[in-house]
Formats: sequence, C-alpha cells, structure tokens
Amino acid sequence: MHPKINYSMRSKVISLITTFKLIPFQNKLVSLSFLASGGISYLPTTDRFKIFGFTYFPTQSLKLKQFLNNPSLFLLVYVQRLSKVSLIELYPGAGIQYARSSGTFARLVKVELASHTALLQLPSGVRKTFSLYSLASLGSVSLKVKSLLTNTKSGYWRNFGLKPHVRGVARNPVDHPHGGRAKSIKYPRTPWGKTTKYK
Repeated sequence: MHPKINYSMRSKVISLITTFKLIPFQNKLVSLSFLASGGISYLPTTDRFKIFGFTYFPTQSLKLKQFLNNPSLFLLVYVQRLSKVSLIELYPGAGIQYARSSGTFARLVKVELASHTALLQLPSGVRKTFSLYSLASLGSVSLKVKSLLTNTKSGYWRNFGLKPHVRGVARNPVDHPHGGRAKSIKYPRTPWGKTTKYK
C-alpha cells in the first residue's frame, strides 16, 4: 500500500524528518516527518532534505535561520531571483501541482510586488504566473538519476512481477469478443462479453 503524500503542507510548527521511503512504481522518494504538534505526515522530498533534519514553514523571512540550517519550505515572496524552486502551488492553499516529478525544478524569473505575482519558468520551458504567497521548496526534487533509467529491455517490468497484457483485437474470436479479422465491434466488452461502455 502506497503512503498518502501530503501536497498541501502549511504547518507553522517545526517537523523532524525521520526516514525516507521509495515508492517503487512511481519512482518517488517521500520523507516521513514528525511534527512538533504530534502529527505525522509523508512529504515530497527535495535534494535539500536530510535525515534527522528539520523542516518548517517560515511565516517571516529568515528569523529561524539563526538556529536552523537549510530551511526547505518557503513562500515565493522570500525566494531570491533565479533560484531553483520545486514543489510549487499555483495560489495559497491549492496544494503542490507544479515541478513535482523526480529531478525537476523551476526558476524564479521575475517578482511583481504591485500585483503580488511571480513569474516562473517551468521545467517544460513555459513561463507561468504564480501568487507570491504560494508555497515552494528550494532546490530540485529528489532522485535526479531517474532520467538515466532506461526501459529498453523486454523483461524490464517482468522483474517487478508484472505480466504483459494481450489486446482483445489481437486474439481469436473464441478467446475474446473483439477477436477475429473483422474489427466490427460495436462497443468495448470484457473477455466474458459484458459491456464496458458506460463504466
């Protein structure tokens, strides 16, 4: 069973990262964090997260930096220009939606204090406007080596216990309703002939 990742972490109390967990088929690394208020949460991880390190959500610029190193969660209004940011939400409370794949990051291009917006360049190269008070994390998302992973071997997914699926149209008529040379199916059906049209 996969852990439920908290993509809307806005707690103002300090939390301690105790362990990391790899979600195998999603290639995501999450960190188990214990909050000072007694809560437990799985957070998406960046390359700045360290085991037994502290994470917190500063409401003001960097007052806690005097006794805590490498704060990880920020509002975009406190991030320096041209910094690498990841795990970004579009507006406050929306939850993390952008730059959350393994190894990706965005760059803060411009800050507009008059309109309370920030212009970010996303990993795709598209520039998008975000709220200055939305949540972001410094650095890139963890597992940068995911891009080096190649899926060229025929038995790649067999090593994970998955078997290949044969399409219905590639079977014989006695094996599947879609089978046979004449591809005259009126609607998709299961191998036992029941409709899947409205499901």
